[in-house]
Amino acid sequence: MRVGIVGAGWAGLAAALTLAERGVEVSLYDAAPAAGGRARSVPLDTRLGRFTVDNGQHLIVGAYRESLALAASLGSDRLLRRVPLALSSPSGLSLRAARLPAPLHLGWALLCARGLGAGGRVAAVRLMAGLRQADWRTRPGETVAGLLDRFRQPPGLAGRLWAPLCIGALNTLPDAACAAAFAAVLRDTLGGARQDSDFVIADAPLGRLLPEPALERLAAQGATISLRTPVRRLVRDAGGWRIGGERFSRLLLALPPWSAAALLEASGLPAGRLIEFEPEPIATAWALWRAEAAPQLPGWSLLDEDASSGHHGQWLFDRGVVQAEDAAQRGDGRARLAGIVISAASRLDRLPSATLAEGLAAQLRAAFGGPPPDDIRVVTERRATFRCTPQRPRLDPGCLQHAAPGLWLAGDWLWDDYPATLEAAVRSGIETARRIAGSAGPAR
Repeated sequence: MRVGIVGAGWAGLAAALTLAERGVEVSLYDAAPAAGGRARSVPLDTRLGRFTVDNGQHLIVGAYRESLALAASLGSDRLLRRVPLALSSPSGLSLRAARLPAPLHLGWALLCARGLGAGGRVAAVRLMAGLRQADWRTRPGETVAGLLDRFRQPPGLAGRLWAPLCIGALNTLPDAACAAAFAAVLRDTLGGARQDSDFVIADAPLGRLLPEPALERLAAQGATISLRTPVRRLVRDAGGWRIGGERFSRLLLALPPWSAAALLEASGLPAGRLIEFEPEPIATAWALWRAEAAPQLPGWSLLDEDASSGHHGQWLFDRGVVQAEDAAQRGDGRARLAGIVISAASRLDRLPSATLAEGLAAQLRAAFGGPPPDDIRVVTERRATFRCTPQRPRLDPGCLQHAAPGLWLAGDWLWDDYPATLEAAVRSGIETARRIAGSAGPAR
């Protein structure tokens, strides 16, 4: 068996590694100059120098078992730190998991939480207990807003806790977000084992966590890696498929749904329901202070979003003091770096970047004091995720087999009960690779 994989994001890399480890000959294609897809490292030129950052701030939690196992197999888990669940905000919210067996760790955290009020704490327990009793199932077509209303969640609790978690995890506003996907996230994190709710902090850009060591492992296993190589057309061949002059018995499209649909249509193949997925952007504002003048920042924090004041940030992640790559030309070259996440960023499409940065600087000063950042650079991933609504298609990775035998799909959008996350991408890549490896005989 010879498999061509189009797309070197986390799904494509996980699939390629799984197949290569089973002795399958793999060729990996990607149009970008670096692997990682929508979770990759990028250079950032700022007033304080050039730094390598992620194209977006991604949160990893203890429930990401496949992603963490893959990092461990590549030896890059040494770049990760586990920290017990702790959520806080500048306005006084504080929730910390207790070192107790599940589900007592969560019950204690909710009942002892500060900033929610007695009624809010009881309501939060009611939601989690109700979902657990329902085996984490929600009503067909239910939105997160509908779920919160059904379990009588006070507006203050919804706004300070559930809405930020929903927007951060699903990149979709609660009025439109899929309650089933939100329940699955709560099930596997807050509702899982105590360690599943841990925050897992990467002490390096994401490129060093998976894409770079994955490419090294694949090269050592004899895989062919072709970056900066856009695939514009797939051609059916006797007993399989062809990309350019290369023939394959199987093809795997590890692409976002809109990219896979465009490639299928360019190849004269039906895209089916892939065209129904809607992209949603995420913006990450990278704030930098001179190291000696930076304010004290928490490792991470919920932020109090207030669009009327220009405070659009929802999460802050402190990346510590980093060294500029061009420090030789800039003297010290040390800066404090923090990522401010703005999910569901299509709401800000008409807002100039300078205005957005000015509002974020004011939000940071109001939250943490100290001087304003010396620079804020906004990186927007225009098609970061799909809109995670109840109406989105649920597709099987082999859904093209009837029209295009031997053609498979992988990506975060194919893991039914999850939103677009790193874990969904890795799980999908591994599962599809296993199915490909198990498909006997030539494609018909």
